[in-house]
Amino acid sequence: MKNQRGVGLMEVLVSLVILAIAVLGFAALQFRALDAVQEANDRTTAMTLARDLAEKIRVNRTQLSKYKSEINTPGNATTKNCIRADSSDASITNTPMCTQVEMAIFDAGQILGVAKQKNMTVIINDCQGGDRQCVYVAWGDTTITATSQANCMVEGVYVAGAKCLVMEAYGS
Repeated sequence: MKNQRGVGLMEVLVSLVILAIAVLGFAALQFRALDAVQEANDRTTAMTLARDLAEKIRVNRTQLSKYKSEINTPGNATTKNCIRADSSDASITNTPMCTQVEMAIFDAGQILGVAKQKNMTVIINDCQGGDRQCVYVAWGDTTITATSQANCMVEGVYVAGAKCLVMEAYGS
């Protein structure tokens, strides 16, 4: 009996070590799940921004070049407050109509404002490997500019680990 003294305590300690390892593994899984949820939210926001911009351009399709210049180099023109006729804002009455160019500037400003709030970058540029236009949206550590989307895509292939989305939108 004297030789058996303390064996139970050792069994409990070994069990606690095994339990601690299991709890740490579970905690690591929870952190990975939170990262995955954040990435999914970012991708959803980026897709919504790109789709919204593509639809606004589709409505005002003759101004693709204006949208492209305003998105890629914002702040070049004075923005007129253009509220669409289907606006649900009841406080806005007798809003002057906007020209197609003014509407493009207004739409681009709205998209860029939302992108800035979400810490995202939006660019319209030629799609790689074709004569189409693409909407590029990047976030996190991925940076893109009007002249280089190399941190996002290279020769039509996504860069590993890049946090960006590319939506093919229009033919030139």
